[in-house]
Amino acid sequence: MNRLKDDLERLRCRIESAAKGNLPAPFFSLETALSVLSILYGGVMGIRALLYRKGVLPSETLPCRVVSIGNLIAGGTGKTPMTIMVAQCIRDLGFRVVVISRGYRGRMEDAGGIVSDAETVLQGPENAGDEPFLMAGLLKGIPVVVGRRRFDSGMMAVKRFQPDVIVLDDAFQHLRLKRDLNLVLLDSRSPFANGRLLPRGLLREPLSALKRAHAIVYTRCQDDGLPSGRGALPVSRPVFYTDHIPVIRRAEPGDGALFREPMDLSALKGRKTVAFSGLADNRQFFHSLKQAGCELVHAFSFPDHHRYGSGDLKRIAETARKTDADVVATTYKDFVKIEGETRWPVALVAIDVEIRLFGDRTHFLNFISEGLSEADG
Repeated sequence: MNRLKDDLERLRCRIESAAKGNLPAPFFSLETALSVLSILYGGVMGIRALLYRKGVLPSETLPCRVVSIGNLIAGGTGKTPMTIMVAQCIRDLGFRVVVISRGYRGRMEDAGGIVSDAETVLQGPENAGDEPFLMAGLLKGIPVVVGRRRFDSGMMAVKRFQPDVIVLDDAFQHLRLKRDLNLVLLDSRSPFANGRLLPRGLLREPLSALKRAHAIVYTRCQDDGLPSGRGALPVSRPVFYTDHIPVIRRAEPGDGALFREPMDLSALKGRKTVAFSGLADNRQFFHSLKQAGCELVHAFSFPDHHRYGSGDLKRIAETARKTDADVVATTYKDFVKIEGETRWPVALVAIDVEIRLFGDRTHFLNFISEGLSEADG
């Protein structure tokens, strides 16, 4: 059984490597097989989009305005922190807002349900899913609802909270629900990865799908706000530039209070650090710690949405003890799943990401406001 598990893991890593690479490969190779599957996948996605566009497959409409946050490639581009920021912006414009997420791998994913009622977090990460639970803790005054069927979850939100606007997390490909604004995130370092569709690449859809976008948001930009990766946009749309700013959101031991005004990551400069995370891109997290000046003595990399067992936590704690680490660092997304689960030999800190807009924030707010006003008209 262990050998089979190891073989499957090696195959997964091999496929992942092929999807991220773009080097020529022999005709009889895994890359060629994946390329054939990509052609078939692209055909299916193209037909699906056409059927929705022609009305053969119906799209449903909610009785309120809808803003979608999504991306074009598989993997992390910062959808969750962007969803949080957009929801807060819309709230600050004077609208009643509800956030809806799929609740991936949460027990409520199929049936749907309310994660928070704007004041109280009602569900844990096991029921809500990782990202919805995280958002529920950070979004003051904004309810969070989950469900695979976004229209049903939207109607649940409408009946319970009467929102003016619903913000959909990770919904660009969810064509069954109409929306008034489509914001598509692209990682500035590599907007389209290797330019190939799944599974030979990371694209969820062909680049032509960007025609559905109302605006493009580049993430992880350099200090000058310009994308560092290559890839000209195939459509002309308003473009915004953002960066991901890592901050300390929680810390243990301590009073356990959530920092709505988070601490700067520079507080960890020079500290010997053991880090662990379960993300789509763990390397980016570890890199951010090094950039902040942490002395990274060991890094544990787990799969995205990993459910930590006592053995995992014991191994991490023991490594911190043996390496004489000053702190153990993890992401806030991982922290909320393990809070209070074990005794740490040193302080455990949770690192979150906040979105920084380059340029005038008012320009972005005006774009959102005008888009919602046009939808209302």
